[in-house]
Amino acid sequence: MSSPYGPPAGGFPHWGQQPPPPNTGMPPSGPGFPPQAGFTPQPPPPQYGHAPQHQPAYPPPSAPVPPQGGFGPPLRKKRRVLPWLLGGAGVVVVAAVLVLGFVAPGWFVRTVFDASSVEKGVEQTLKGSYRLSGVGPVVCPSGQPVEVGSHFDCQVRIGGETKTVTVTVKTDEGVYEVGHPG
Repeated sequence: MSSPYGPPAGGFPHWGQQPPPPNTGMPPSGPGFPPQAGFTPQPPPPQYGHAPQHQPAYPPPSAPVPPQGGFGPPLRKKRRVLPWLLGGAGVVVVAAVLVLGFVAPGWFVRTVFDASSVEKGVEQTLKGSYRLSGVGPVVCPSGQPVEVGSHFDCQVRIGGETKTVTVTVKTDEGVYEVGHPG
């Protein structure tokens, strides 16, 4: 029994071979079969419709294979340029923000004074410029910004008394002025 969707009753045909002729009750004849005694071969009955065309199982090796149903060489995908352009533009913007933030104007960098260096400078100024004697240890706050016009107070012991000295920032390079102890 054969199904309209299954293999024929005789099984699967071999690829590239013609299906066997229908059983007509006559012995087989033709090339490869010896003629039967007392039997004259008859021409096959006429077929209606299109005559079967004999095609080779595979195209000749020099013929290109058309891509059909997943067969043939894989198709190349189009490369999209827009994602690459957007990604490149994003990298440039990030690099520009980092350079401008940390290097050129330094938006992200806050320059501060080193407290121990300022303490030594204040002590030298009081002894050298103001010619004060008995100058003891100087204590300045840490993390003071290097901004023109800003000021902060340092504590200093002079002659056994604690005095306050005001330090005023004069330039962006860190030049400062030490006020007279008060």
